[in-house]
Amino acid sequence: MASTTTARALRGALLLTLALSACSGGGGETESPLGPGLLTEFESLRERAGTDFEQEVFDRAIEDGGITQEDYEEAFNRYTECADAAGLRETYTKLPNGLYQLTEWEVDADPQDQEAYEEANNAHMETSADCAEGTILLIESAYSLQLGNPEGIEDPRQAAIQCLEDKGLIEPDSYTPDEFDEDLEDAFSDAPFDPSDEATNLCLYMAGFAISTG
Repeated sequence: MASTTTARALRGALLLTLALSACSGGGGETESPLGPGLLTEFESLRERAGTDFEQEVFDRAIEDGGITQEDYEEAFNRYTECADAAGLRETYTKLPNGLYQLTEWEVDADPQDQEAYEEANNAHMETSADCAEGTILLIESAYSLQLGNPEGIEDPRQAAIQCLEDKGLIEPDSYTPDEFDEDLEDAFSDAPFDPSDEATNLCLYMAGFAISTG
């Protein structure tokens, strides 16, 4: 039978990994409307691009000052075409800023059969990762950073905190990355903000942290 599992970690983990690795890349002296932080990260991701499509998207972004919604939508459509063809069953929510957030997926395995269920989910994640390569993975990482961290803050925890401060969800200078780490372990159940709030969830997701509140 078909069973469902939350996908809170998959795309969020990929985004976080890319956010951390992108910040370590060296930038060139390309003239671009992008700020220096984002320019460095976009150039680093552009070097990692494995398809002509990705390279063209990053070339346009560097020249024009950012990834467009149209290019992001095209990347997402290419991913879903691959995922659908591979038989993946995934559900997405479109966030207010235009990003698609993976919320759940289905696999043909009985949750009571732990070994089979784990194998089915691992196979799903491997196929999803294969489809993301060359389509959505690098582009979504860059687009998320562009929307949620335009200043190119290297620490994704600090980027999330800055977003929470900017939206008035926490007081300025009242919350530290160390406190963020502690609260993250408990899915922010005791944090000074409500992780189920749409604006809060968006700040966390944009910084690469996908939190399940269901």
